[in-house]
Amino acid sequence: MRHFSSIVLLFIILVGLMSCSSNKFISPDNPESQESVRIALQDGTQREGIIINGDSEQLYYVDSETHQKEAIKFNNVKWIKKISTVYDFNGNAIPVPEIKSYKNPKNMLLYGSGGLILGATIGTAAGIGLYAADQPLMGNVSILLFGGLGAWFFGQKGAAEDWDEAAFKARKARYQNSKLIENEKQKIEELKKQKQELLEKIEGKNKEK
Repeated sequence: MRHFSSIVLLFIILVGLMSCSSNKFISPDNPESQESVRIALQDGTQREGIIINGDSEQLYYVDSETHQKEAIKFNNVKWIKKISTVYDFNGNAIPVPEIKSYKNPKNMLLYGSGGLILGATIGTAAGIGLYAADQPLMGNVSILLFGGLGAWFFGQKGAAEDWDEAAFKARKARYQNSKLIENEKQKIEELKKQKQELLEKIEGKNKEK
């Protein structure tokens, strides 16, 4: 029984450590493109937006207030943190329902099933001693416990991947739609220009008469 308790405790600690390892802070030296972030500056102010890229000296991002591409020198940055709000390439927040419309649970199911197998394997290894000690009930509990924990933990990791993919698709769709709208606006402006030129020609001919 002590052997089983020790393995359970070790597994829980391992899961906890892996959860803590997914740090929400981003290194200023290695900014992640298309990540929605909050940026704390050395002067105490904070900004939000979506990272575009960076070079050896500056970070480039689209600000959520100005909706313009901005540049910040790295030596002015205190920290950069990922946030739950998802911004598009114009610095506008994308609503959660819009992102969910692009979500597919494939990674959650894939990671979850992998975690279930891994956890059940660990649980079986832990349960061998219990079966040998004529405690089949605890052996079965071991398999179910570890299998459930593994499925839950890795399923959460997969769900996070699914969310990131859905956010990317939503952002891409908005970008493509904005390009289409911009092209339509240009066509309308061109038609207006042609119409104005035609009217001027007609007026000019009328004056000649």
